[in-house]
Amino acid sequence: MSDRYSPLPESFLFGVASADHQCEAYDSRFEDIRDVWERRRALTPRGQATDFWNRYAEDIGLAKSLGCKAFRFSIAWSRVEPEPGKFDDAALDHYRQVIQTIRSYGMEPIVTLHHFTHPLHVEGRGGLTAEEFPAIFASYATEAAKRLGDLVRYWITFNEPSQLIYGYVKPWWERAYFMPPGLPRGASMSQQMAAVGDLMRNLFIAHTRARAIIKQFNPDAQVGANPMLLGLPLWLQKIVDFNVTRIRSREDFINQGKRFTERALLEKGQVDVVIATLTATPERGEQVAFSEVYYLAGETLLVKSQSQIQELSDVAGKKVAVIQGSTAEANIYELLPNTDVVVLADYEEALRALDYDQIAAILADDTILLGIMQQHPKQYRFVNHRLTEEPYAAAVVKGDRFLLNAVDVAVRRFKESGAWAESFARYFPDEPLPELPRMGRRSTLGDISGRENVTKASVAEPGTPLRRIQDRGYLIVAVKDNVPGFGYRDPKTGEFSGLEIDLARAVAEEIFGDRNKIQFRPVKTAERLPLLRSIVSIFDPLQKIFSILSTSLTSNWWHLGMAGKLPEFLCPKDCVDQQDFVGFDYYWGISNLRINRVKQLMDAAFGRFNNAPVWSGVLYDMLKFHAQLFPGKEILIVENGCVEIADGVKREEYIHRHLAEVQRAYNDGVKVAGYICWSATSNREWGLKFGPASDFGLYHVDLDKDPELKRLPTAAAIAYKEIIQKRGV
Repeated sequence: MSDRYSPLPESFLFGVASADHQCEAYDSRFEDIRDVWERRRALTPRGQATDFWNRYAEDIGLAKSLGCKAFRFSIAWSRVEPEPGKFDDAALDHYRQVIQTIRSYGMEPIVTLHHFTHPLHVEGRGGLTAEEFPAIFASYATEAAKRLGDLVRYWITFNEPSQLIYGYVKPWWERAYFMPPGLPRGASMSQQMAAVGDLMRNLFIAHTRARAIIKQFNPDAQVGANPMLLGLPLWLQKIVDFNVTRIRSREDFINQGKRFTERALLEKGQVDVVIATLTATPERGEQVAFSEVYYLAGETLLVKSQSQIQELSDVAGKKVAVIQGSTAEANIYELLPNTDVVVLADYEEALRALDYDQIAAILADDTILLGIMQQHPKQYRFVNHRLTEEPYAAAVVKGDRFLLNAVDVAVRRFKESGAWAESFARYFPDEPLPELPRMGRRSTLGDISGRENVTKASVAEPGTPLRRIQDRGYLIVAVKDNVPGFGYRDPKTGEFSGLEIDLARAVAEEIFGDRNKIQFRPVKTAERLPLLRSIVSIFDPLQKIFSILSTSLTSNWWHLGMAGKLPEFLCPKDCVDQQDFVGFDYYWGISNLRINRVKQLMDAAFGRFNNAPVWSGVLYDMLKFHAQLFPGKEILIVENGCVEIADGVKREEYIHRHLAEVQRAYNDGVKVAGYICWSATSNREWGLKFGPASDFGLYHVDLDKDPELKRLPTAAAIAYKEIIQKRGV
């Protein structure tokens, strides 16, 4: 126990948490919007998850063994109301049993009604932005309160309402919506912000109605919500919050949000689109925006037909060539660690080196090598199979959704119409037709409700790259001219041909209605991305910071609304102060505005936790700030936790640091009622691949490899137990 702080009282609610979609096994009878989203986006599905539906008693017992006094879980709305207005008695009885089990262990149940998921039929009726949504949610809340309310004191209506807005708006530097439902393809900046405004208002109204309903069944109920707060210095957070409190009209709100969705400085690259056997890697995604995938390639070894190399192990110690700027250059040391790597400028040079036995093999995408083999029959062969999976995509400048939308629609039509298959068969008549790349990035909203609107590209907004292209009257596309079957220029006629050439013409047809309004620019491998870049790209980090700090979207708008500081079109008067406790989630923060730290914070905010920035000190400031904003109200830290290691900090140390700030605030008079650690066990973290960078569990469960799903205590579980026993750090 620290000598600086007195221990927390016995009434303090140390706890752990779980969530239905992340822990309950998938059941096709009760699909929620997240299930559809993960399938459409090719994200990691929840599968069996931790099988909490059947093993809840085990996890509740583990929480008790830590000394916890609270256990938070969420109700799967899709299970409880599988059809509109029809509630499932068995599901409600199950959740009542979960609550009774929590209470039998002497713990306080904390029940969340909406933890990022809702039934498909709710989305089909317009979703969270529909005028009818507050009434739909009230009906669900009524049934839950009627059946469970007598056993539950703490209720959370909406988990992280501040995050729900990212299903309706995406910052200009992000490729896709962070969470469902996503707006129809091509939604303008104004449409996105209008949807966010409708969402905010509906969440306040729905929460207020649900609170009143819950209190009818249990007058002592404590009802709140838990917005996610970014850790910014307090002085800076106040500036960000001022952005939303000074808004006076819906038009102001929409116009302000455009800074978040629209890039201020758009580049004028040397080409409009790059379609040149370009693999869409995360690193490249930092520089350009990628379209939907149009081909799946794979890195493969090419050797001479008479070569003695038969297996990958045979190239150990031998010279293997890669092309400068290719993904093979980046991956070869991992794929073939014991080879002597030779980096060459182009494939012609590599083939000459192979023919003259200066190298033993070439490592490259099999699409490129397939064309080479077709040009030189029986001279070369592949070794074994693909070593990687390389998704090819078209690239455009970041920041203009109109151009990207036009390319995306063209790619999808190219695949869906059968043109993709016809093109491949025409150029590779002797090869079996590969698997068609999945139709990706389709709007969940459009899939479910039939409202997706994909039309020919209309005239774009002035000043955007697409508008400049339309005004010019033709499209400039960078292509390969030396890859037969994909991008090739006949040395005699000068004619371009190949699958990627056909796709480029499809993009021109999408933009102009004429597939011939196009100019091709041959490009070498290392030149592909630089052709899209210009000097203004150096301002990207500063633009991101400005976008984050100058709009209302990153403000603490939920609690500002509850404090009566928002305009009425966002938070009606009768919704002000309609919470019984002040809840919030906090994970990551930065103490300064260094560009690298801001980037870390933004990556963490959008689910990339590998290098999330850890700053515990701001938690004290947050607690003090909310105590002043809501005098007399208890504050509940609804979520706080860490992956295995973040920012060089281990999970157990992370918990220790943050609870020290909680204890400090309590000793300084802040009414902190509890601290809930996320999460009780490993779980499926919203479509992410399972691993140390997505695992927040105090008890580790190997979700992918252990069929028994054993719960194993981590060092963080042991540390948390010791803190609870001491009532502090």
